[in-house]
Amino acid sequence: MGSSVLSMRGNREKTLDEVIEALLHKVDGELVLKKVRGGACYRVGLLVFEKYYFRNGSYANLTVMVTDDGNEQIADIIGSGGGEGIFNFSWGANTDFSYMAMEVLKTVGFSVQESKDGD
Repeated sequence: MGSSVLSMRGNREKTLDEVIEALLHKVDGELVLKKVRGGACYRVGLLVFEKYYFRNGSYANLTVMVTDDGNEQIADIIGSGGGEGIFNFSWGANTDFSYMAMEVLKTVGFSVQESKDGD
């Protein structure tokens, strides 16, 4: 099983609720979990989707966590699964799924954040 991990930073063009709604309406996958939590100084939205890929007969998983601390918004995107067969080869299904979320987030003001070692 492979995975694809992306990190993005928002420009606070949209509220956390608007970001979550965009993902819910534009990600082509079945919603498995939606949780939004927060405190006095932050809010966190966690979305989990799954999608069946006919081309390799397997499911891929997409997890998106968006955090908003009032000053900045960060999105962490993890695409996983999608493998099949003895070698669990995914044909890029997990990457396709994570890039779908990345494209949705770009439409609401997010940009890809450069990864640092240890992130």
